[in-house]
Amino acid sequence: MYKKSLNSRLYLIFLFFILSLSFLVTRLIYVQIFRSPKLKVLASGQYKIFTEIQPKRGTIFDRNLKELAVNAISYSIFATKEFSNEEKTRDKLVAVLKLEKNYLAAKLNSDKNFIWLKRKVNPKVSRKIRNLNLSGIGQLKEYKRLYANGSLASHLIGFTDIDNKGLEGIELYYDSYLSGIKGWRLAQRDAKRRELIVWGYKAIEPCDGYNLVLTIDSVIQNIAESHLRKAARKYKATSATAIVMDPRSGEILALCNYPDYDLNSYQDYEVNARRNLALTDIIEPGSSFKFVLAAAALEEKQVKPEDIIFCEEGQYRIGRRVLHDYRPYGKLSFKEVIERSSNIGVVKVAQTLGSEVLYSYIKKFGFGNLTGMGLPGEVKGILRSPNKWSSISITSVPIGQEVAVTPLQLISAISCVANDGVLLKPKILRSIQRQNGEIIKSFPTQEVRRVISIETARTLKEILAGVVENGTGKRAKVPGHKTAGKTGTAQKAKPKGGYYKHKYVSSFIGFVPADEPVISILVIVNEPRLEHFGSRVCAPVFKKIATETLRYLEMSNELKRVD
Repeated sequence: MYKKSLNSRLYLIFLFFILSLSFLVTRLIYVQIFRSPKLKVLASGQYKIFTEIQPKRGTIFDRNLKELAVNAISYSIFATKEFSNEEKTRDKLVAVLKLEKNYLAAKLNSDKNFIWLKRKVNPKVSRKIRNLNLSGIGQLKEYKRLYANGSLASHLIGFTDIDNKGLEGIELYYDSYLSGIKGWRLAQRDAKRRELIVWGYKAIEPCDGYNLVLTIDSVIQNIAESHLRKAARKYKATSATAIVMDPRSGEILALCNYPDYDLNSYQDYEVNARRNLALTDIIEPGSSFKFVLAAAALEEKQVKPEDIIFCEEGQYRIGRRVLHDYRPYGKLSFKEVIERSSNIGVVKVAQTLGSEVLYSYIKKFGFGNLTGMGLPGEVKGILRSPNKWSSISITSVPIGQEVAVTPLQLISAISCVANDGVLLKPKILRSIQRQNGEIIKSFPTQEVRRVISIETARTLKEILAGVVENGTGKRAKVPGHKTAGKTGTAQKAKPKGGYYKHKYVSSFIGFVPADEPVISILVIVNEPRLEHFGSRVCAPVFKKIATETLRYLEMSNELKRVD
């Protein structure tokens, strides 16, 4: 009996060992065959490290190779699961990184293996972190985007996010050129997670981004910004825009809006402050648009400068509308009609010309279409075809009503007159270059179309010079230079139709020297107070920008003085 019981126990023990061995063998087969790939990856992760290498973002220069957007070396601090998350060690990090205690504790209590603590700190903070010698705290070298001139040309340049990806302006539009291509390296590390250069080390170097050379001149940009800002603050304006263009090439020498913002702290400003009003916002231009009608009528030979037009003593009924002039005029020559900005005289010429012809010239000057300058957010404006005009539209469109334009379209159109009748595509970029300065792409002057003849353009130049010499634009006259331009004062349109009684858009557009123009300038002030006439608000700003710009160009030997 005893022997039989012993045999049974031995059998059970043997069976237990057989089953255990079978389980272990099965488990081993499962691990070796089925789990092997995953375990290899896990093991590899313990001693191998894959790191992306960030490329250097391209620099943005002005036309004279002055740096506008550059890169500075910075360091991004991170924590891994090896970090000892104790209050004492956290306090050390809080003191150096200037983080809130609760914020840091919440980040470190995450289950993630890798956590960014603070991105792109300066080298001084980086050294302090290294000196703490905390296990599980590391840092990566990165580039931080810096804008040396703060708010200069802010609406043109734009900015990048924390990962150096363009978000606005040139930084966004040309991001594919500026950003470059990431590199990587695959290395091994020891038990203390230190990187080792051993056999099997692999790396591909990053390809740095291209540099951009803009058409703007930092000095002219600063001149324009300074005077626009002063005027906007003086008249307590809602916003304002100024553009300086070379009418011979279409190059933008300066473009600014008020209010502006600091590119290094863009997140501290409202979104509206960061909008490039020169191409995202539209206005009814008012009387500054009258040069389009003048160009069309002269080109079609419907009128000559000396032709006499009766201006109805300041009151002219057309259908259900009564048109007025600011001052009552009797007989004026067509030249005087433009000089004195007579609405009635302009409308009478427009009636002779006809809506279809007028519309065709408005289109030829580029209104109702994108300029294609190369910046995000540009709009076409509003220009209805004649079959959608009302019976009184012929009294509105020629004087800059029932049509909405961008400042960029307006400066391009007046530059067309300045360069003897050819519409040019406005240009903001001169070239794209490698880091060593080798040019990979240049941007030559592009002619869109001939709009008016040379003869018509030169006649219109004389008429616009008369506006400054004898008419509403006297405050725009640049000492020592014959100056041409046109004032504008437009009641501001309501969103749902009609016009505000006490809100205006003031403007002045022109070029100088009038005979051989080298710069065209536009100034627009939105909702000025105290004064609202373009002749008083904007013409003096034009004069100041033009005077200082010409002086600068003369000193730079880029302009021969014209007396």
